[in-house]
Amino acid sequence: MCASISAVAAPHEIHGTVVDHDTKVPIEGAIVMADHTTYATGTNGEYALTIEDGEQLVVTAPGYGLHTIAAADGLEILLRTARNETIEVTGKAPDSPHAQAYVLSSDDIRILPGSGNDMLRAAQALPGVARLPYSFGGLVLRGSSPRDNAVYIDSIEVPLAFHFGGLTSFYPSGMLDNLKVENGGFDASYGRAQGGIVTLDTREPRRDLWRSGGSVGLLDSSVFAEGPVSNGGMIVGVRRSYFDVVAGAWAPKNVPLPSYLDAQVRMSFGDPTKAGRVTPLMFLAYDHVTAKSSDDAGVENTSTMNSFFIRAGVPYLRQWGGLTLRVVPWLGIDQLKFSSEKQGVVETFERPKYPTGVRADLTRTETWGELRGGIDTEADYVSHYEQGLGNPGDVLHQTNGDTTLAWIDFALWGEARWDVVKDRLSVKPSVRVEHYGLSNEEVLDPRLAIRAVLTDHLVLRETVGRYHQAPTPGDVDPHGGNPDLESSYFDQAAVGVDADYSGWFGSVTGFYDLGNNLGVRDLDATGEFSNLGGLGPTFELLLEKQLGLAFYRRNLGRARNRGIEVLLRRSTAHWLGMISYTLSSAERDDPELLRSLLHPDDYRGFRPFELDQRHNLNVIVSRKWERWRFGARVQLVSGTPYTPLMTTTNPNPARFSESLPTFFQLDLRADRTWQRDWGTINFYADIQNATNYGNVESREVVNETSANHPSGYSDLPGLPIAPFIGVEFVPQ
Repeated sequence: MCASISAVAAPHEIHGTVVDHDTKVPIEGAIVMADHTTYATGTNGEYALTIEDGEQLVVTAPGYGLHTIAAADGLEILLRTARNETIEVTGKAPDSPHAQAYVLSSDDIRILPGSGNDMLRAAQALPGVARLPYSFGGLVLRGSSPRDNAVYIDSIEVPLAFHFGGLTSFYPSGMLDNLKVENGGFDASYGRAQGGIVTLDTREPRRDLWRSGGSVGLLDSSVFAEGPVSNGGMIVGVRRSYFDVVAGAWAPKNVPLPSYLDAQVRMSFGDPTKAGRVTPLMFLAYDHVTAKSSDDAGVENTSTMNSFFIRAGVPYLRQWGGLTLRVVPWLGIDQLKFSSEKQGVVETFERPKYPTGVRADLTRTETWGELRGGIDTEADYVSHYEQGLGNPGDVLHQTNGDTTLAWIDFALWGEARWDVVKDRLSVKPSVRVEHYGLSNEEVLDPRLAIRAVLTDHLVLRETVGRYHQAPTPGDVDPHGGNPDLESSYFDQAAVGVDADYSGWFGSVTGFYDLGNNLGVRDLDATGEFSNLGGLGPTFELLLEKQLGLAFYRRNLGRARNRGIEVLLRRSTAHWLGMISYTLSSAERDDPELLRSLLHPDDYRGFRPFELDQRHNLNVIVSRKWERWRFGARVQLVSGTPYTPLMTTTNPNPARFSESLPTFFQLDLRADRTWQRDWGTINFYADIQNATNYGNVESREVVNETSANHPSGYSDLPGLPIAPFIGVEFVPQ
């Protein structure tokens, strides 16, 4: 006993520096964690810790990968950017073949003009991501529908990525580490999405001292606190909007004003290389909107919608040398309720849902490559209730009824990375086998990814695979849906080249996606929106994802998406420049089924997708001058298509054969920081549509032509100039 005690060295202090791997520039705000203490680096990237012998250091910083290394004095720790997608554990892990992934760090969000300091809104500046009219909440990746894409946070899928109206996403960006967008070609560990995925990683909480921070803006305010708990750390945050209160003072009574609330808790305990690391988390989001109006008789009509979801999970990570285990059990509650009272008639729609699931994977590193496999299971219980919702012909018309559904989706997947030529050529075949409970079917998704290092600065990527997606509960609802509806799928292929040279990063990716068995409605759904031009179909695409309404569909639709994505980025200590461009064509073949059933060979053929955008260009530049930073973003996007009016000269116009005018927007941003002993104060002014340019978001059909509307249309203007102004408080 005495010998053991005497052999333990006394605690001692170590010093070191954290720098960027490529530029060797010191990293400010990097978190260096030992077993019992944590340090945040300053502007010089230096840290000082008191440790005992044998401890490990875990180092991370916004926009960089995680780095684990044996503690020693005088270390210079090199962090690689998250773009390279490497996790270094006492050495560099080889890059695995993968699809093109676009990464934004939390620091990027704080300086990107037009983002409003919101992570998911900033994603619309990336290649392959389409813009939605009026910045509605939703993600359109490579011409896919919003319902075809999924959003995950720490491997837990979320039902709604944005609060009502798309004002902001469900999770504050200040509590996130980074965002990764994969427009397609993602690996076999993910499924149930035939488009792309967006993954968000939460940041590690501080473990040294308790600190608090927050932000105050025109739309909302937030506050968070983080610090040590037992042998780990915890971060807690809450955000509340007050736009409805502020705007309610001057907005007309009949304008619906949304409000929202979200809260987050994230903890971290343990060491992955010892007993394992556990990172419990919980997050919730609540939205409310009420619309009031009065008829000619003075009777007040009221419509109210409430949305709520909560997720809780306990991710676990354990490493034994070349073997890594990840397990993510989670559960949640989703609640959506709509009610309307008009002239004494009440309409009601409710949809409570209770999902739970487990994701687990095991990775084994070998001399020839890597083996990886796992499970992905989800069990759901959902109840639909509709009463008097809409009249025949209305967009929201639903069949009265009360439906209860319970099902389990279960997937097994595996992949093997084979390093054909070490550090030069890697091949990764994979397969995902899944059972869909709602449609009672089994599907098989084979996939393949290839990575070839052409030179020290050029990398070739290739991916091909099949991606199935199950129908939604509303699709198979016996009251209005089709219980016999089956899954749909996309076959995706992409090839691209990445170039990384002296701080410059560029990529060019070509893609081709072909969809089959898409569920399409018995009637031409766009007819219900014909009076709203190009804006109407956008409503339906978002309603499919966010409301899960019951519509009768059949597996007769097809899709074809193809294009090229280009990204060029340069980042230094003072400059950020980025050019993002997408040339694409998104098409659908979903005939008016009542007509095609009479003539099955007629009316078949591809037409432009409702959110097809042939050209999408974003140019961003940002410059830092001491405590000031100024930036600008120019966005130029082709107008979305719409179906022209029937005329005597054109009695049967082709669907979506005309396009709205080109969209243009200039966003300007200015930031000013003040350093204090306790942290940093950051004032930002993000002015969107700074020129107040009059974009056209839709063409509404008027009842008859007039001198004001000789074409029979009335153009609906886009958003005017919109200032996002706020102050952030970031603790040291």
